[in-house]
Amino acid sequence: MTDVAKSDLQGVSVTDNSPLGIFYLCAGLFIFSFQDVIIKELSDTYPVHQLVFIRGLVAAPLLFLLVHFDSGFASLKTKKYGQHALRILLMFCSYLSFYLAIAAIPLTTAVSLYFTAPLMITALAVPILGEKVGIRRLLGIVAGFGGVMVMLRPGAGVFEPAALLPIISAFTYAASQMLSRKLGSADSASMMAFYIAIGFTYIGGVMGLGIHLAGIEPASHPSLNFLLQPWKMPSGLEFAMIAIIGVISAMGFFLLSQAYRIGVASTVAPFEYTAMLWAVILSYLVWGTTPDVFTIVGALIIVASGVYVLRRERVRTSRPLAAKGPYRSR
Repeated sequence: MTDVAKSDLQGVSVTDNSPLGIFYLCAGLFIFSFQDVIIKELSDTYPVHQLVFIRGLVAAPLLFLLVHFDSGFASLKTKKYGQHALRILLMFCSYLSFYLAIAAIPLTTAVSLYFTAPLMITALAVPILGEKVGIRRLLGIVAGFGGVMVMLRPGAGVFEPAALLPIISAFTYAASQMLSRKLGSADSASMMAFYIAIGFTYIGGVMGLGIHLAGIEPASHPSLNFLLQPWKMPSGLEFAMIAIIGVISAMGFFLLSQAYRIGVASTVAPFEYTAMLWAVILSYLVWGTTPDVFTIVGALIIVASGVYVLRRERVRTSRPLAAKGPYRSR
């Protein structure tokens, strides 16, 4: 298909090749799904801060090279270090919450609940960015959170507190995306991703050192155990698995950033939900688990609501959302 020039939010011409963008997006989400599987597999043995530390350590040099080819090393300079630091902290909380969740609950449930993020982004755009959300999109958001209630089943005697962690992850991610929209007008996506990798390495190291010096003992709950257990020297195979997380992070970011760079976001973004398909398939292949009927129904409601909200966003404005960046990038 011939590329068609479109105008982004700053009036700059961008390329619209949405079919190829959808391919890049689905490929990136497929790769990221393996990261989740590796982290869940290692959650019984290694602490989350050690995995995040090594992840950032491996991803940083790869993203540094990406900055060179994408926007040049000069783009690493910014006048908004404070806002970048806040964005890093919010993203770290988002990743940490999600990783702690998958240590305790099925991957399919965690991924499904995490996908309330697009709904939260739309909701937070009202008080933070001053955007207007019409009644139709508002009803879509409410319906999406109805799907969350179906999955969590509060009061049914089967509620797992760790199921709240993906929602916290989605909320902090949505808040970080509000900053991304503001920073993205002056700073490149590759530069922001490089800062994230550096920040994750630093915070992961400080967290591990703090827990060690405080002498905090591991807990029996899988999520708390994943957070509080001490650092361990990994074997050759396990270190390779941890390092692969960093490689996946860099590759996944590149694919997702390319997807939103060449495709119109309102066309590409609904395919974010293919991550749920990969979660179901990999959960069955690796652990032999399948989602229950409540998870399936709740996930379908969340997907339908999210796609509806994204489509209403496309109707609301004729401007493509490519400059706003992806809704999700774990």
